[in-house]
Amino acid sequence: MKKPFYKKLWFWLIVIIIVPIAACTACSNGDSDEAANTNSEKPSTTTETPKKEEDTKVTYENFLKIKMGASLADVESILGKGTEESSSDDSGIKTVMYSWNGPGISNMEVTIQNNAVTDKAQSGLAPNNAKVSLDKYNQVKEGMTYDQVKGILGEGQVTSQANIMDAESITYSWINNNGSNMDCIFLGGKMSTKAQAGLK
Repeated sequence: MKKPFYKKLWFWLIVIIIVPIAACTACSNGDSDEAANTNSEKPSTTTETPKKEEDTKVTYENFLKIKMGASLADVESILGKGTEESSSDDSGIKTVMYSWNGPGISNMEVTIQNNAVTDKAQSGLAPNNAKVSLDKYNQVKEGMTYDQVKGILGEGQVTSQANIMDAESITYSWINNNGSNMDCIFLGGKMSTKAQAGLK
C-alpha cells in the first residue's frame, strides 16, 4: 500500500524550501511599497526654495552696493522693499529711515533725504573673523589712510557710511570671533577717531 503524499519526504522538503521564499517575497514587496511611498513624498522638500532666494538679497555684498545719493528705487532694486522705521519733515527736507532684516539677527538701515541716500549702516552681515589686538590698535594713528590701517589690521568691514556736510564719513570695524572689537572712523579718507572694546 502506498504512503499518502503528505507523509513522503519530498513533500516536506518542498514545503521547507517554498514557504521561506514566499515569505521573503512578501517582505520585499512591502519594502518596495514603502520606498515608493517615501519617494512620492520627496518633492515637498523643495517648496521653500523661493523664500531662500529672497533672503539672500540682504547681504554684506549688497550693502556695499548702496551708494550715497542713490534713490529709494535704486535701493529697492538691490534689496527689495524695506520697512519704514521713522519719518520726519523739517523745513522742507523729508527724512525717512528704512530697515531690512537679514539672516538671524543681522540687519541694515538706510536713511534717505529728499529721495537720496545720506546714511547707511549694517550689523551682523559680515563674518566676525578679524585678528586684532590691543597692540595693533595702538599702532593705528590719526591721519592714516584706510590702506595704511588695513596694512596693520587687515581688511575691515564697513559698518556705516554717511555724507556729513558734503564730507564722506565711513566707519570700519574689526570684530574678533570672541566679540572683542575696534572701530575706526574715516573723514575725507583720513582716520579721525578710533575706539576699542575688550582687546588684549
